[in-house]
Amino acid sequence: MLKIGSIQLNNPFLQAALSGYTDYPMRIIARRFGCPLTFTGVMLDRISLHPKAIKQTKFHCLEDEHPVAAQIFGHDPEIIAQSAAQFRRLGYDMIDLNFACPVPKVLRRERGGWLMRKPDIVQQAFLRTREAVDCPVMMKLRIGFDHSEAAREDFWRIIDNAVADGVDALGIHGRTVEQKYKGKADWSVIAEVKKKYPKLTLFGSGDLMDAPTIIQRMQETSVDGVLIARGAIGNPWIFSDSIALWEGKSLPQPPSLPEQADIMLQHYEMINQERPGRRGVSFFRKFSARFAHRHPERKKVLLDFMRVKEPQKLRDLINQWYIQYA
Repeated sequence: MLKIGSIQLNNPFLQAALSGYTDYPMRIIARRFGCPLTFTGVMLDRISLHPKAIKQTKFHCLEDEHPVAAQIFGHDPEIIAQSAAQFRRLGYDMIDLNFACPVPKVLRRERGGWLMRKPDIVQQAFLRTREAVDCPVMMKLRIGFDHSEAAREDFWRIIDNAVADGVDALGIHGRTVEQKYKGKADWSVIAEVKKKYPKLTLFGSGDLMDAPTIIQRMQETSVDGVLIARGAIGNPWIFSDSIALWEGKSLPQPPSLPEQADIMLQHYEMINQERPGRRGVSFFRKFSARFAHRHPERKKVLLDFMRVKEPQKLRDLINQWYIQYA
């Protein structure tokens, strides 16, 4: 049984935090396919401390999605810790501190991946958060700010401090902050961390787009589990596929078009509850683009999804391409 602090997981395939994607609908769909722990999209610490902002439903977790982790980022260790305590009060089961985000506007404000160059601030943020909450605390990192020797030294200082200070788990993405999402993820550094600290609960991330690759990366690096990010968008089957291979079973048959339609409609209707009308259709568009990858008429389906604006027309489109077409 894999554990992150007090949280027990029945498999090692977690849905990573994805800003603008991993809200309640995506999280709950992932759970239906076997994902044992999901994360919110990364949330700014200061916003969570604003009395009016925190009332928004997007900051809340629901009873049917536990365990669920709140991922937060900031710059000031004290504010980060206060934010963590706020999310714990809201019912989140774990806090994940993001020191990995490579988005330029985040870096300009000295948050996220910018802190990969500041091991002391990272350490203080963890220690303050550890004192502020009574739940597991995880940290999300990259393999360095860039590929310089100084960045490598900073990376290992962060790792050494985290292990010494008792972090419950680390998630490491196999690219530098400077790389953003370009090039291939380097899992060799992740493997180095696991080799140096075999007792550390370690999750790898980067270029996990299908179940066979996920199992291969786990075998190559001996990580305890993986954080599946882009590979899970419009593809919750990646969790059930990975579980099957992990249990020594054959890779399941791809979902039929009607099965895909069922999940798409479930996902959209949950979005529609929070974002009714055209807002929900627009928000679902980025998911439908990824769902469309499996369709034999992928390009035509994708173009139709990009054009649709009205809720009923979206439902009709799914029916046309996925049920009548089948």
